[in-house]
Amino acid sequence: MARNGFRLIDAEMHVMEPTDLWQRYIDPEFKDRAPRRLSERKWDIRTLVEGEIMAQIPGGDWPALSAAEETAMAERYAEEIARDFDPESQVKAMDKEGLDLAILYPTAGMYATAFTHMDPRFAAAVCRAYNNWLYDYIRAADPKRLFGAACVSPHDIAGAVAETRRAVLELGMKAIFLRPNIYNDKPWHDRYYDPLWAACQELNVPVGFHETTGSRMKAAGTDRFQALGIAHISTHPMEQMLACMDIIMGGVMERFPKLRVAFLEAQCGWLPFWLDRMDEHYEWREPYGEMTHLSAKPSEYFRRQGFCACECDEEFVGHVVAAVGDDNIVTTTDYPHGDSKYPKAMDRFLALPLSDKSKQKILWDNAVRLYAL
Repeated sequence: MARNGFRLIDAEMHVMEPTDLWQRYIDPEFKDRAPRRLSERKWDIRTLVEGEIMAQIPGGDWPALSAAEETAMAERYAEEIARDFDPESQVKAMDKEGLDLAILYPTAGMYATAFTHMDPRFAAAVCRAYNNWLYDYIRAADPKRLFGAACVSPHDIAGAVAETRRAVLELGMKAIFLRPNIYNDKPWHDRYYDPLWAACQELNVPVGFHETTGSRMKAAGTDRFQALGIAHISTHPMEQMLACMDIIMGGVMERFPKLRVAFLEAQCGWLPFWLDRMDEHYEWREPYGEMTHLSAKPSEYFRRQGFCACECDEEFVGHVVAAVGDDNIVTTTDYPHGDSKYPKAMDRFLALPLSDKSKQKILWDNAVRLYAL
């Protein structure tokens, strides 16, 4: 499509699932327990899962209640709402932004298995249902321009591996989606998860970590704030920083040197500081035998295997490029969420103080490498 001379990939576009997705797609055994959206208002993503209202902090508020915000959302997404966020509306949204390609991540689906502990068979069924729906959705939209990130449940690692293989080999998914929070009381570098990393490495698909606020998992800031709009400031970047540290310092990238990992929708301004701090601690502790499981500096692992998404209007990205380089950054519209800058997200990115070479890498080249497109 070549907007302003650039080809554009949205490395983390979202879908707005239909309210009856799981009722229609889940295995009959679990139909009575299927997650369900609570409102017909398409921008209200509150979802009931196992008796819990997701996208709402227990005892806290839900931000989209004011008349002003509801009106703003209804106006901004009027065409998409009128079409019930159907497959054609996704393509039309891409055209408005000038996007050539997009990788689709969930909205309500990000909450559907968001418990530290959960019935593994039910969680697996929830993921299968979402992936089957997404496959149909992409086929009805444009499978040459849209690609899926599959949901897998870490509550049973054998099931997660099986669903990853099915999603990639049978459904054509280009990534798997995971939350950065801690499942099963185990950090991501626990050997329990190694079969999943091995499968992703073998299948040549990346892991896309993506946080949401208002789940039933521990998230930075939700122990102090119940207002979702405030907690959101900390949950996204801080949980991604911890996941990044977990994957690198725990030796996952050492053990799986071809595994690609993306830390999405958390800005990228933290990246130079965090890599530098990990490097500094590596240099401090390596002489004392604490880093024998790593053969390189943490920043070297990230440059080899890691990716981070910058916001479309994140001016600080220029400093990140100066400090870290432009080979490991992608960007996104975050359509169709409330904090998205749609329909002018890509115009905002193109106005950032970056060289054309860096813009080309962030808008296209890096996402091609990340998702092996």
